[in-house]
Amino acid sequence: METAGATAALVRALRLILLCTLVLTMVGCSRMSERWKEEVRLSDGRLIVVKRTAKGTITRDIAMRATGWKPKETTLRIPEVDGFANPPVWRSGLIPVVMDYDPASSTWSVVATYMWCSTWYDMGRSASQYVQYNSVAGGAWRVVPLQPGLNGRRANLLTHIRPTGESGLIREEYKEMLWPTSSPQFKSTSASWETNC
Repeated sequence: METAGATAALVRALRLILLCTLVLTMVGCSRMSERWKEEVRLSDGRLIVVKRTAKGTITRDIAMRATGWKPKETTLRIPEVDGFANPPVWRSGLIPVVMDYDPASSTWSVVATYMWCSTWYDMGRSASQYVQYNSVAGGAWRVVPLQPGLNGRRANLLTHIRPTGESGLIREEYKEMLWPTSSPQFKSTSASWETNC
């Protein structure tokens, strides 16, 4: 009798340990932290290579397959380019879509969009699905209204970031291959927006 009780207690303890291990594994495997380099074509035709990161949580289906991700932070590091003011690292919980440089005003611009309705809610439910950030003469990034020159611009940044990671250098050709299957908000910027949120 005593042996049966001890065995039952041991089985319960092992089940609890197994359950805790499974939960911790699922939580640990749900985090994502990726780094890559990417070719970006500016409006003047210049091709530069930027460094990118994406941190967030992987979304999964019932079979625990990765189906996407929810961003916590994305970054974009622009290299020093001759004749261009070098800005600080751009950081946001949004997905950058378009990046460009205006030499006349020494201004770097990044236009980003929301991936999840909850992010849009947290940021005050703005009238536009895009947020424009400008860095003038290497200064801090500031939010400004979407400028007419960037409205309607085709995406030049990787927006389809795989939760399983990106490898090495992302070339323009790879982004062109993904462009047709992207959601409209990630293909090009637009001042008109009908939200599903």
